[in-house]
Amino acid sequence: MAGMQTFPGEAMLAGLTPPQRQAARQEGAVVVLAGAGTGKTRTLVAGVVDRIGRRNIAPSRILAVTFTNRAAEEMRSRIADAVGAERAPGWIGTFHAHGRRQLRTDPDIALLRDGFGIADAEDSRRIVRRLLQAATADGALDAQDGDTFRQRVKSVTTRIALFKDDLVLPQQAAAGVEALVQRYPGQTPEDVMAWHLAAALYPAYQEALREANMADFGDLLLWPTVTMQRDEDYRLDWGRRFDAILADEFQDVNRLQYQWLQLLSRDHGEIFAVGDDAQSIYGWRGANVGYIRNFINDFPGGTMIALEQNFRSTGHILSAANAVIALDSGRLEKTLFTATGAGDPIETMEFSGGLEEAQGIAFEIGRRLLEGVAPDDIAILYRFNFMSRLLEEQLLKAKIPYELVNDTAFWQRGVIRDALALLRLASCPDDMHSDEAFRRVINQPARGVGAKTLAKIEAVAEQDYVSLFQAAEQLFGSARGRSADRVRTFLSTIREISASGDAPLAERIRELLDRTGYADMYRAAGEDGRAALENLEELVGLCVEFATLADLFDHAALGSVSGQASGEGRVRLMTIHAAKGLEYGHVFLMGWEDRLFPSATNPDADEERRLAYVALTRGRRRVAVTWCAWRGGRFAEPSVFLSEIPPRALCRGWLRNRLSGTASSPSGHRV
Repeated sequence: MAGMQTFPGEAMLAGLTPPQRQAARQEGAVVVLAGAGTGKTRTLVAGVVDRIGRRNIAPSRILAVTFTNRAAEEMRSRIADAVGAERAPGWIGTFHAHGRRQLRTDPDIALLRDGFGIADAEDSRRIVRRLLQAATADGALDAQDGDTFRQRVKSVTTRIALFKDDLVLPQQAAAGVEALVQRYPGQTPEDVMAWHLAAALYPAYQEALREANMADFGDLLLWPTVTMQRDEDYRLDWGRRFDAILADEFQDVNRLQYQWLQLLSRDHGEIFAVGDDAQSIYGWRGANVGYIRNFINDFPGGTMIALEQNFRSTGHILSAANAVIALDSGRLEKTLFTATGAGDPIETMEFSGGLEEAQGIAFEIGRRLLEGVAPDDIAILYRFNFMSRLLEEQLLKAKIPYELVNDTAFWQRGVIRDALALLRLASCPDDMHSDEAFRRVINQPARGVGAKTLAKIEAVAEQDYVSLFQAAEQLFGSARGRSADRVRTFLSTIREISASGDAPLAERIRELLDRTGYADMYRAAGEDGRAALENLEELVGLCVEFATLADLFDHAALGSVSGQASGEGRVRLMTIHAAKGLEYGHVFLMGWEDRLFPSATNPDADEERRLAYVALTRGRRRVAVTWCAWRGGRFAEPSVFLSEIPPRALCRGWLRNRLSGTASSPSGHRV
């Protein structure tokens, strides 16, 4: 009978668009170029369903892989809904989860024993910390202050993980380190040093893991992949367990993950890869967009199918996204379109400065909320975390509930609280109300004041009924040694700056950050310290707006109160990276100006362009782009990305102003 379901999941396949159906039913090697909002997950799930239902591949012989547990669970749930839970494949999970299953089966390939443990990030840092301490004690490394040392531990640990992601074994690291340094341009001298330290310590790090019978996250996929490369019997053993491999978010795979997929699919050639090269934005952590772009060359006889019908955004939003991404020099050809109509044009607003921008966005959001827009259908996206501070304040003032996604509120960030503690201590070092500030900064950067030394200072303070600062002056006045010298220098610096109480706030805090070594601590950290320095610059700029210390401290205290209201919908604030995979009815894209976006710190101009594409395509109904003529102490011009958007897709000023016949001034206010 016509329309009768003949196999499990056929009804789902019948609901696909022709390109989606073609992709799901395609045999052999196929890469599905799934543009933003074109039904990527639905097509991937349909590919699994087709293989089980129509092609009768046993579910146990299908492997599907993605990047997050959440994505894997969604995939598993959708497949179970289509074919029944009993017919869902058991090999659905993340790369690390699949690698763990392989390594559990054959732990000896990594020289491990049954029941090995899995080292988490802190375990890895602990091993690296021990190795660096030993190298310092042996004289192989110069001693560093505590904060620089902690940053170095983090940097070396990260780079050992990147070695593994690039299939570099411990004994190969020294010879291959320069190639990796070149692959990550824009490295500071500290970054380069961290790479060489990682190469030198990698063999000892791996030996420490083995002695403890532990594997870190990189090992879970590294050793199965290396063994499949070296041992054909082992590769055949695993490759013959599967008749089909399906991979999600293929644009984000690194060398290790790509090789693992190639080795498992070599014999049957059934690899179904879904991704979008235009959304490849993780080059800084090892992802290589070249793998999806070279898929047809690497899998001869393979097929590329583009999904271009977007089910998320309006025509004007897609027109803007298509125009921006068209200038990515190596992109794969596709053009997004929608059947839902042009919709509203993208609103563009120029503001005189960051405060006016934040006020304008908060005011516009308030108006939309009054019109019935749900708060959780609104998102504000920015290139860097430090840009959230002014937004948070204006949303708080407007009593608009918000949530910072994958971030800490500006006034709660450790680097900001440290800087304010320095300022408080310098304002009244002899006041016991400054004791908490003293505790926070006396060892930032490290000056050898650990728990025991601090206890001695506290004992003197209690005995003489003086502040901790005064007690430290008494205790270290005649003490000898490098640690004592560092503490005395810090104390005298605070005294000198305290005596210059008439200096402007911005000048005082900058002097404190520089003369106490606090800023240098993050400058020495290279790329790892960049975000902290950006936050400190934001704070220095903010200080200009306050006449007194009391005003600044009161403002900071109010800003530390969470803007989230339990149980209520909230406006989302996040970086563009954090927004990947999300969508909202109303999206505000702030800070679209030269040097900020595209970022002057990212040498990969095409990746910045792909970030702009991702940002624009997060919006379903309305997108607004804002920029400032003055930010960070300099004049700015609008982002080059704005000039590339077709004029017909743009509306200068808020849309409501155009509809009501009013105009907007360059500051963003009505005239």
